[in-house]
Amino acid sequence: MIGISKWRVQGMRDPLMQRVKQQLGVETVPFYENESPEKAASKRTIRELGARRDGPLNPDRVAVDDPQAMAETVKGVARDLGADMVGIARLTPVMINIGENLPHDTVICMGFHEDYCAVVKGADAVEAQAFGAYQRCAETSTALAERLRGMGWPGLAHHNGGCDVMAIPALYAAGFGELGKHGSLINPEYGASFRPSFVTTTMPLAVDAPLVFGVQDYCENCNLCTNNCPGDAVATAEPIVTEGVKRWIVSTEKCYPYSRYRQEYCHICVDVCPYIHKENGDGERRGIYKQYMKARRDAGWKAPKSDVVHAATE
Repeated sequence: MIGISKWRVQGMRDPLMQRVKQQLGVETVPFYENESPEKAASKRTIRELGARRDGPLNPDRVAVDDPQAMAETVKGVARDLGADMVGIARLTPVMINIGENLPHDTVICMGFHEDYCAVVKGADAVEAQAFGAYQRCAETSTALAERLRGMGWPGLAHHNGGCDVMAIPALYAAGFGELGKHGSLINPEYGASFRPSFVTTTMPLAVDAPLVFGVQDYCENCNLCTNNCPGDAVATAEPIVTEGVKRWIVSTEKCYPYSRYRQEYCHICVDVCPYIHKENGDGERRGIYKQYMKARRDAGWKAPKSDVVHAATE
């Protein structure tokens, strides 16, 4: 199956990254230049796991007579390996990077949450949560793909060490949640504070359905991410509709000066989303949010994280 979805080149090869660099008149990109030992170690592990995305199949294939039962088994294995969320979708061309050819018809989606407590500990703590989740993504998808191949079925892992899957359409189809105004998929338990990885396969598995629980209507009237974005990058214009789903267009060019051209990690639009601290009914996270937002209000609604970290930890 050949993919049709355009994707943005990551890192310094991104033409938009270079354009913003010229506009700002800077020589380096602090987000990439300043790495903690923990972040560097996670990135090394992820790159190393990239070499294990695929491998030989066991010639003694396990028969699948009941796709529903096998789907539940596979989900259980993924959770045992470390996934917080698991869903399965039928693979379509819109879920694949343009020009890539995946000889599979099913995608197993996994999500790995970030601890919300980190928001009151500063940008470095939030970044550590993100890259720790990315590492778990790579480890678990690699291990699950190896399990499938051990059963005689193809299994190709997709994570930051190598990925041909477009996350949002796959996650949406697998029932993880709905697309929010800030451009990320919102889950009813974790909001958008999770990282995904995938395994594609031809193993016959029952698929899940999209989970629609009112996010897109909620986003029409909620402005928390818009009001808190330092770069005014979160969409204020009307959304467009693709295949019946609303999509707000976030300005990456306005986002980059704060998410890439500062040493600190941003993540603010995700941290303030009500679906992680209010709509999920988690009282502990609600308390954390109040502490975090008091510091934000003291520093100014659109203040970068470095301006609020001291107030948040007092």
